Amino acid sequence: MDTYTKTMVTIITVCVVVVTFLLVGSLIFEGHDHDDEHDYGYVEELYEKLEYISHRIDELEERLEE
Repeated sequence: MDTYTKTMVTIITVCVVVVTFLLVGSLIFEGHDHDDEHDYGYVEELYEKLEYISHRIDELEERLEE
């Protein structure tokens, strides 16, 4: 690979990692309610959102393989 390709792959990888951290962080803290420590409904919502993200990633992988 030439320098340009390596640089672009590095930039894209860094962007994907940053976006992933932001999404996971926002999902974790979005439903967190400090007033009610015994309400764990946000955990179920988190799992549903993570399942959706996982499903979308699988779909994208399938599309890339075609």
